[in-house]
Amino acid sequence: MMNKTKFANKEFLSVKEVKEWLGISQAAVYNLTHRRDFPVAHFGGTIRIPRDPFLAWVAMNTSNPMHYGEHDAA
Repeated sequence: MMNKTKFANKEFLSVKEVKEWLGISQAAVYNLTHRRDFPVAHFGGTIRIPRDPFLAWVAMNTSNPMHYGEHDAA
């Protein structure tokens, strides 16, 4: 993973930066950019991801770690 504080002043992230942030492949980021619920901006032929909506998307799509390993006790 990367040092996320270097993006504190950036309004938009590149595909490469999102790749590093999430620790996934570049192809996986491009796949995300085709999802309706994923925030993306197109500037000519360039894809950028708006930082704040991206962080909100990550939060909404992150499972609560408190639930990992828990099983129904029945």
